[in-house]
Amino acid sequence: MATIPVFNPTIPFLGEIPGGMLIGKKLHIRGQILASDGMFNINVQSGGALQPRDDTPLHISIRISDRVVVLNSFEGGEWQREERHTARPVAEGETFDLTIKAKAGYFKIEINGKKLGKFEHRLPVELARYVHIGEGAVIESITMS
Repeated sequence: MATIPVFNPTIPFLGEIPGGMLIGKKLHIRGQILASDGMFNINVQSGGALQPRDDTPLHISIRISDRVVVLNSFEGGEWQREERHTARPVAEGETFDLTIKAKAGYFKIEINGKKLGKFEHRLPVELARYVHIGEGAVIESITMS
């Protein structure tokens, strides 16, 4: 398993966030969307398990053809209530810079410098120690600041 920072990773990707997503930390993901009819998922989760999935404080699903971004969490083996943001922050073939910042009480999510939304913590932010990136995009880099 890789540790962030990572450049040009194989997708799907699973990597450890050094020290976890503590308040004030930012996770930066730079890449390019592949298909206009697909989706692209990012999971900031507590561990490295995928089947069954570990608790996931933040799930981001960019659904290109539906023109929606879904934010959610996964706890105790169940998906929680979805928060839908009607937007098409990035299109097929476009390069994107996605930033997730851990703030007191919520995650702030930006794509290409524009605020997508905030997602209130449903699980302790300290649990966010791994990032899983699914298919649907080519990833250039995953870094922290």
